[in-house]
Formats: sequence, C-alpha cells, structure tokens
Amino acid sequence: MIKKNLIILTVLLVLSVSVAGDYLHTVDRKVYEGKMVAFKFDTVYFNVYKFDKIYKTIRFPIYKVWKVEFNTPKKEGLESSFEVEQNYDKLRKGKRVKKLVLESTEKWLDTGIDVQVGREVLFSASGSIYIDAKTMVYQNGETYLNWDKMKPMPNQPTGALIGKIGKKGKFFYIGDDKAPFQMSASDRLYIGINDFNFADNSGKFNVTIYY
Repeated sequence: MIKKNLIILTVLLVLSVSVAGDYLHTVDRKVYEGKMVAFKFDTVYFNVYKFDKIYKTIRFPIYKVWKVEFNTPKKEGLESSFEVEQNYDKLRKGKRVKKLVLESTEKWLDTGIDVQVGREVLFSASGSIYIDAKTMVYQNGETYLNWDKMKPMPNQPTGALIGKIGKKGKFFYIGDDKAPFQMSASDRLYIGINDFNFADNSGKFNVTIYY
C-alpha cells in the first residue's frame, strides 16, 4: 500500500509542476472540477470550482482518489495570489468576524462561537510560536513531520493550528488553510496547537474566524 501511495504521489507531483489540474476522480465515481493545490500527509488538497471560480478546498485522503486529470491552463483562467485572496473575501462576505489571540502555552482556546452542523467557517492566522527553545514555526507547524501519539493529531506537524467542535470533538487541521471548513457537528468551537508539551512554548497566533 505504501509503495502504491508513493507511485501516485510521484505522478501527481510531476504533473502538478507542469500543468494545472482540472478533474479529480474519486473511487466512488464522483468527479470534481478545479485545481490540485497540494499533496501532503497522504491527503490531496483540491480547490473545487463553481462558476469558474474557487468555491472551496476539499481534502481527499489518498485512498479515496482514483485519479487526477490535468489539462494545460488557459491564460485567461490563471489567477494571481491577489485574485485568490479576493475570492476568499467573497466567501467571507456577510459572515460575522471574531479575532482571537491563541497563546502558545494554551492547549485549547474556547472561541465563544457555537457552530451548527453544515455551517461553513473560515480561518485566517498569522504570527509565530516556538515549540521549544530553538524551533520556531508558523501556523502550518514544523516543516518535517514528527509522528507522536501524544499530540492531538499524531499525523500532523507539531505546532500547527488545529480545531475541534465540542470539548470531546474530533480534531481537524487548520494550518494556513483559508478555504471554508464545513462543520461536522453542532457545538462550541475550539482552536488549539498540535503539541503535547506546552511548558517550553512561547509566542502566539493571531486568529481571525469568519462564521
């Protein structure tokens, strides 16, 4: 299985360097039109289009992906980082906004926001933290993955921004993903840091939530 995943990863990465993604096919025969933006931790990150614009980013575990078809991009279809940010602004429009400071020594922060199942919530984070005396990270966490069962999400980078719904809810990775997250339950929203030893941490993340 590991060998198969490596082969798929190699093909996806080679193609994504030279051309833009158009269609993602899942093993249950669903087809999504859009653009592949990343492959990490056995997950394909795919920007799904709606009316030729970015609608939302969906995370597909590799075992659910049958294939990704790539086509040569048209110049008029390319988007600059400014245009992408404008699209995210459109998705945030009309939503309430809450700005919070997540200290690196705080395991979980109660956002004070009660979400409903199916609601789309967006995050925007800045700042940096130290997860030990020498290692500074941004909201994506460590560059290299260090698996540790003591972390809330062992298969995600240490120091990354994460979330959960309810005190005993399932964790989800946020990082620097600005696309909408569809809430899987109705309860209080919490944000935290993917770490287990907070005694040697310092710094903070500034997190803006659109809900």
